[in-house]
Amino acid sequence: MQHKSTFAEQRGFTLIELLVVIAIIGILSAILFPVFARARENARRASCMSNLKQIGLGAMMYVQDYDETYPLFVTSVSADQTPPNGKWWDFYKNFWFWQQSLYPYTKNEQIYNCPSSPVSKELTPYRGQYGCNSSIINYPTPTKMSTLQAPSTTYMIMDSGAYRIDVNSTNNYVLNPSRDFWYLPGTAKLAGKTAADLHLVDTYAEDYESKGRHFDGLNVIFADGHVKWLKTSVVWNEAVKYKDGSYSASTPSAWNPLAN
Repeated sequence: MQHKSTFAEQRGFTLIELLVVIAIIGILSAILFPVFARARENARRASCMSNLKQIGLGAMMYVQDYDETYPLFVTSVSADQTPPNGKWWDFYKNFWFWQQSLYPYTKNEQIYNCPSSPVSKELTPYRGQYGCNSSIINYPTPTKMSTLQAPSTTYMIMDSGAYRIDVNSTNNYVLNPSRDFWYLPGTAKLAGKTAADLHLVDTYAEDYESKGRHFDGLNVIFADGHVKWLKTSVVWNEAVKYKDGSYSASTPSAWNPLAN
C-alpha cells in the first residue's frame, strides 16, 4: 500500500524563500527604524519645548514679582538656608541656581531636564540640561527687563551643556568651549574641537559632537518668555557677531541684550 504524504511533508520553505523573507525584513527594518527614531526624537523635542514654555512662563512671573528684573544665574546664600525646591544640588551649599530661583513658579523639578539630554535624570539640572544667557540672567547684579533693546529676539535660556552660557567675556563657552560640560550641544564641528580636546567624559561627548540636540538644532526661550526651535548654526552665528563680548549698541546679536 502506497504511503500518503501529509501536507507538511509535501510543502516546506526552500532556502531561497527563506532568504527572500529575510531580505524583505531587512529592507523594511532599514526603512522603518529611521522613521521610528525620528518619531521618537520628535516627541522628545516637543517635550523639551513644553518644558521650556513652562520655564519661560515661570521666568516672566518672576520678572513681574521682582520689579521687572530677571533672576541671577546663582544666588549667594548661607548653607543653613533651604533651597526653594527643598534640596541642595550636589555639593553646592552656598548658592542656588537660577532653576531653583524659578522653582516657586514652576513647582516641577522635572521640567529642568531635557528629554534628549545625555545625562541621567538622577543627576542635577545644573549640567547637561538647560543653560541661561549670562548677559541676561547674570551675576551678581540682576538685569532689568527695561534695559533690553528687543526681548522678543534676545536669547535667554536654551539647550546647553552647563547651567549658564557666557558670551560677554573671554570665557565665551559657545565659541570657545571648555572642559567638563562648558559647551553648546552640536557645536564641535563649528568650534573645531573634539570632545577629547575638551576632556569631556563620554556622557557629554555625543551631545557635543552631534549635529544638535534636536534635529540639528536647539530649543530656545527668548527674553519675553516665548520658545522657538533654532538651527545650531544660527545660534552659533549670533555668537560670532557678539564675539567681542562688549555690552554695546554697536554689536547687534541675539545674545546681546542691549542691541539685536
